[in-house]
Order: sequence, then structure tokens, then C-alpha cells
Amino acid sequence: MSMAAKELQEFSSINYLNPKEAVFAISEGGLLTLQLGTELYRKVDLYQAFPFSLEQKYISVRDEEGNEIGIIRDVAEFPAESQEAILTELRWRYYSPVITRILDVKDEFGHLYWDVETDHGFRKFVTRARDDGIFPIGGGRLLIVDMTGNRYEIEDYHRLDARSLRFLEPYI
Repeated sequence: MSMAAKELQEFSSINYLNPKEAVFAISEGGLLTLQLGTELYRKVDLYQAFPFSLEQKYISVRDEEGNEIGIIRDVAEFPAESQEAILTELRWRYYSPVITRILDVKDEFGHLYWDVETDHGFRKFVTRARDDGIFPIGGGRLLIVDMTGNRYEIEDYHRLDARSLRFLEPYI
């Protein structure tokens, strides 16, 4: 079997979860659970295939060991209770405060020291050099990842105030 045929076979065997059979809920302990037919998964994790463009489509559902149970084709296909549980988990997993204003950025010894205002308050964090911490997503959108893996987002840097833009421009 050729490589292309194997890839096509893998692609065609994707297990999309049926919204009528897969019931998602948040447990009393705050974990996302999945009832799939007679099988209860007491904790499942969600991973977006396209986190910046199709946030609510093509989401991998995995058990505690990281084995894929199936794919959510589109969150909107699920009943309201399951949608709410799925979206709650995604907001938690992909939490990234939106930077609304940059108060200061200092470049010292290959690290950038940020002082920003976000939609969740003021934050200070450190990123490595510009190539290791600032990622353009498209349309002026930027993802900034600090040295501990925390994510911050600028929805459209063109819409930042002039002072914030002066701090940011040397690094984009």
C-alpha cells in the first residue's frame, strides 16, 4: 500500500463523536466527563486541531492516558448541556488573557520583560527573544507565550493605542 493510500485510510477512519450518543458534563469535582453509550469516562481532555481559526470544530477528545476517544466535528451539533460543558473546558484549557494595553516592554539580555493591561487585570511576564515568544496568527492577531507557557493574546495590534504600539513595533 502506498504512503498516500495509508494516509487516506487513516483520514477516512476518523471517529467522529455522534452528538446523540456522546454526552459531556462537568463533574462535581470540576472535571469534564463523557458518557459514550454504556461507557463512562470520568475525565476527558480536549485538544483543538485549529485553535486560532476553528476554535469550536475538530476537537480531539482523549482519555486520561491520552488515547483519543474521538473527534468533535462541531460543538454546535451537540445539545446545549454538552455544549456548555465542552466550552467551559475549552475556556479553561486555552485560557489566554487579551492584552488591551502595553505599559512597558524592556529588552534585557535576550529576554523581553512585559508590563501589560489585560481583560483580566494587570500582568507582568517575561518572554524569551522575540522569535521565541511572539507568534503572528493573522489579521494583526498575535499570540505571546511567556517563559512558563502562559499564553496572552493581542486581538489586533493595529487597534492598540499609539503608546502601546510604540512598545510593540520593534518586536513584530
